[in-house]
Amino acid sequence: MHVLVTGCSSFLGRHVTWHLVRKGLNVTGTYRTESAVTRDLHEGGATLVQMDLADSSALALLPKRVDGIVHVAGASTSAGVSVDDMLRCNVAGAQNIISYARAAGAGRLAYASTLSAYGRITDSTVDETTPIRDADVYGASKYLAERMFATSGDLSGAAVRLPGVLGQGAHRAWVPTLLQSLKANRDVTIYGPANLFNNAAYVDDLSELFLKVLTRKEAGFPAFPVGAAGFTTVGKLVERLVQLTQSRSTIDVSDVARPSFTISSAFAIDRFGYRPKTIDEMIAQYCAEAV
Repeated sequence: MHVLVTGCSSFLGRHVTWHLVRKGLNVTGTYRTESAVTRDLHEGGATLVQMDLADSSALALLPKRVDGIVHVAGASTSAGVSVDDMLRCNVAGAQNIISYARAAGAGRLAYASTLSAYGRITDSTVDETTPIRDADVYGASKYLAERMFATSGDLSGAAVRLPGVLGQGAHRAWVPTLLQSLKANRDVTIYGPANLFNNAAYVDDLSELFLKVLTRKEAGFPAFPVGAAGFTTVGKLVERLVQLTQSRSTIDVSDVARPSFTISSAFAIDRFGYRPKTIDEMIAQYCAEAV
């Protein structure tokens, strides 16, 4: 099976690429900037193509035929990323992926979307039926890409709406940011210590889910969230991280109320056989890998 992985040098992209290579698949990955990661992936057996997915002329650099696509590449809200950057990468890039999939005979696609597609979440549990409300430009651009894939007429697969993703090299989600503060013994403020928490997914669990999306033959292109199995509380999670890091940080509990929700993975489990780690297993493994 020949699979194209876009954004293969990103945190999630490189884990997905390694996972598929280890499974014995023929993997071609796209990337924007040369790095130690791209060199390691190339030496590890992946075929790499340096390109800008938003440039339709660059599609000629890709393989003439592939069996499936894992679309990870995207631009999110961060320093130096403009609205135009997000629209170009997330929307124009998606349109080019559709054109490429059509030409290359790739009938299945797994899309790494985001919980930000929901916008303002007011439900206590997020699942595939949670309504879209007031999404920002990033979330709206990812949601638009989901709809483009779903209505293309050529693709089956799924859009997986991701929470904070954990694994070696994670750096932007709440848990990695918190871990770095604790390791540096910086003071930390937390909100809602009694709130339930399972808002995380692990890279190897996601990589296997993407593979199942590509290899199972269900029609359609559903969009759904995934999270950890089981629950902890915000307070217990912080206590566990303090214990694992032997941090000397002071933990301040704010009395400011913030919205809180948990994530249901039931759709991913029932439809695609998703098998997530528990949140406690994720935290322990992530801390061990982040040393």
